[in-house]
Amino acid sequence: MSQGILEDQNRSSATLDDDERHLYVGRDRPIRLSAGHRILHHDGKCSRPHGHNYAVSVAVAGTLTDEGWVVDKGDITKVLSQWDHRFLVEQGDPLIEAFEASGDGDAVVVLDHPPTAEVMSLTLEQRLLEDLPDTVTDVSVEVRETGELAAGGLP
Repeated sequence: MSQGILEDQNRSSATLDDDERHLYVGRDRPIRLSAGHRILHHDGKCSRPHGHNYAVSVAVAGTLTDEGWVVDKGDITKVLSQWDHRFLVEQGDPLIEAFEASGDGDAVVVLDHPPTAEVMSLTLEQRLLEDLPDTVTDVSVEVRETGELAAGGLP
């Protein structure tokens, strides 16, 4: 029986470098981010500064590192935490200057597009791909803004 176990271990370890694996962070218990934003050119109440307790879930695909994981969870949460307790605005929003004038310029995250849940999920995917190891082949992020609104690439 032990010979069969050894054969299974040898067979499994032979494919560790080649098989794509997935890591899910926040799938059952999303990562919480508290952040403010506004949709500057929106004709409605979302144009006013307001905030949400976002729930974020991340799926990462890639090959295993020498440490035996797709990516260290801490590397993911480090990127996400850069938005926690910040105010998200799009480039050109006059609030950027107001935050800087008040001495809170570091509290603003400036995005290239309006900070909707859709843009937030896409931007986080891009930032994670930039910051994570080359063994990562794909990142998908879901940003849940409210109980009835979520956006992202997770199935």
